[in-house]
Amino acid sequence: MNKKMLIVYPNNFLQGMQGTNSRVFQLVKLFKEIGYEIDFFGYENFTSDSSFKNFEKLNTDNLISNLYVYDFQQPKKNKKEFIIKKLKRKFNKDKKNYLQDWTNPDIQEMFDDITSKNNYDIVILFYTYLANLIKNSNQNYKKVYFMEDSMFLQQYSWDKNNNKNLTLGKLIDEEIERLKYFDEYFCISYDEKIFYEKLIERKMNFLPHVSSNFGKELELKPLSKRKWDVFFIGFNNPFNVEGLNWFLSEVYPYLDKNLKILLVGSATKKINISYPNVDIIQFVPDLDDVFKNVKVSICPMFRGTGMKIKVVESMEKGIPVVCNERGVDGLPDKIECGCLVTEDAKEFADYINKLIENESFYNEISQKIKNYYNKIFDREKYIKLIKQVLV
Repeated sequence: MNKKMLIVYPNNFLQGMQGTNSRVFQLVKLFKEIGYEIDFFGYENFTSDSSFKNFEKLNTDNLISNLYVYDFQQPKKNKKEFIIKKLKRKFNKDKKNYLQDWTNPDIQEMFDDITSKNNYDIVILFYTYLANLIKNSNQNYKKVYFMEDSMFLQQYSWDKNNNKNLTLGKLIDEEIERLKYFDEYFCISYDEKIFYEKLIERKMNFLPHVSSNFGKELELKPLSKRKWDVFFIGFNNPFNVEGLNWFLSEVYPYLDKNLKILLVGSATKKINISYPNVDIIQFVPDLDDVFKNVKVSICPMFRGTGMKIKVVESMEKGIPVVCNERGVDGLPDKIECGCLVTEDAKEFADYINKLIENESFYNEISQKIKNYYNKIFDREKYIKLIKQVLV
C-alpha cells in the first residue's frame, strides 16, 4: 500500500511558466516514483499567472490523485471570523504580524477538513506564508517544509519602501517562529541551508533542483544551426523585470548587433521598445525546443534568494550561463560552477560576445558547466536522502 502525501502550493505547477513550478513538478515526479500517492491543495484566482481550470487536462500522467482548490473569488463563509481577524490586526499593537499570511479562516477550515478525512503520512508546504495551516494541527502526519526562498528577505525587498515600520528583525522573528511548526526541512539553496540551520538550530537538508532527465543528454543542434545566440527567461516578478531592464538598457548597447536574442516569459510584458534583433515570446509550451536552439543563457538579476532554476536547467544542457552574482545563489561552489559572473554591464556583454565568437572558449565553459552539474545534481543521491528523511 502506497504512503499518502498532501502537497500545499498555491500555483498550478503543471502550467510551467516559472522556476518554482518546474521545481514542484520534478519533486512530484520523484515522490510518485518512490511510491507516494499524492494529493494537491492549491489556490484559484490567487495570482493572474496561475489557474487550475486546465489541471485535469495537464495531469495526463496522473501524478496527482486528488486535487483540492480554494477559490479566492468564492463568497466567504466565515465572514464573522474575517472581521474579527482584521480587527485584531488593526488594534493589537503588541503582536502585529508583518510576515505575509496566505491563509484565512475558510482556507483553514478546508485544509482541516481535507487532512481529517485522509490518513496522510506526509504534508508538505512550500512557503512560510502558508505555515499557519499546520500551526495548531494535532494530526499524526509528518510536517515537511520545502524552502525555495528566504521569505523574510524576499518580503523585505518587496515592501521596505512601502512600509516604514517594516524591519528585517520583525520579519525574521516571525519566519523563525513559523519554521518551528515543522518536523523536517529541505532547502534548495546551500546558502540558506547554512544560514537557517544557525537560526533555528535544526537540520536543514540540502536538496537542489533535480531533474528526472539526469543522465539523459538533450540532443542540441550544432552551434552553427541554432536560431538564437542569447536566451533569457523569466516570469513577471519585480526581480526578473529589474534584471531584464538592466540587460536591455546597460548590456545590450555593448553587444554585437548581429546577435539574435530571445526573451521568453511574462517578464517581457513591460518591454515597450522594439529591438531589431530581439524576439519576444511570452509563453513556450516546451522549453526543450528552445534549449535545442540557443547558444548562451543569461540571468541578469540583482535581488532574490533561493536557487535560479533557469540557471540549473541551462547547466543541465551544457549551455553556458552569463549572470550577475545573484544568478549563482544557492550553488555550493560559485567559483567552480562554470557560470560567467559579473556585475559590470560591459564585462557581461564581453562574456557573451566572446562565447559566440570563440568556439574553443564556448566548448571549455560548456564542459565545465556540465561537469559541475553532474557532480552536484545527481538525482539518485537525493532520492536516498528523501527516503531517509521522510521515513
